[in-house]
Amino acid sequence: MNSRIAASLLAAALAVVAAHDEDAERPGLPEVGAPAPTFRLNDHEGDGVSIGGKSGRWTVLAWYPKARTSGCTREVCSLRDAAADFEGLDVEVHGLSLDDVATQATFHEEQELNFPLLSDPDGSASAKYGVLPEGGRWTRRVTVVIDPDGIVRHVEENVDVTNHGADLVALVKRLAAE
Repeated sequence: MNSRIAASLLAAALAVVAAHDEDAERPGLPEVGAPAPTFRLNDHEGDGVSIGGKSGRWTVLAWYPKARTSGCTREVCSLRDAAADFEGLDVEVHGLSLDDVATQATFHEEQELNFPLLSDPDGSASAKYGVLPEGGRWTRRVTVVIDPDGIVRHVEENVDVTNHGADLVALVKRLAAE
């Protein structure tokens, strides 16, 4: 084997090892039973919202890839349509994406939403929750349910955007009864 080929193979092997080490350092999705990571973001009105710690209420964090797209619109409308049930269970719902405050405000108004949309333009909160692929332009569609004591109780990666609100209502009812 000539030295150029050997050097190329060595460089490729080192790149794979380095990528594996970087993956190990990035946080994954939060563990069920662990305290929810804390963060502070601006909502669609530009007001600061803090998440994490004991809130005394159930909290739903619904990450969606991009505001004003078809799947994300179906998802937030499903959450909007379950508002009365969420209120009856004392659940606060937050939609989150990397979109800026102005885009979130437009999306909120267009869909007549009744819950805040949080703006995470630098991806800091999304990274803490493991929903932002490295170098990603959009978050993964993931929902995290946090109990009133600030503990992660459920992580959903396979979101049915059409029935998400109803599915979450049933889930919180079940979790609250445990």
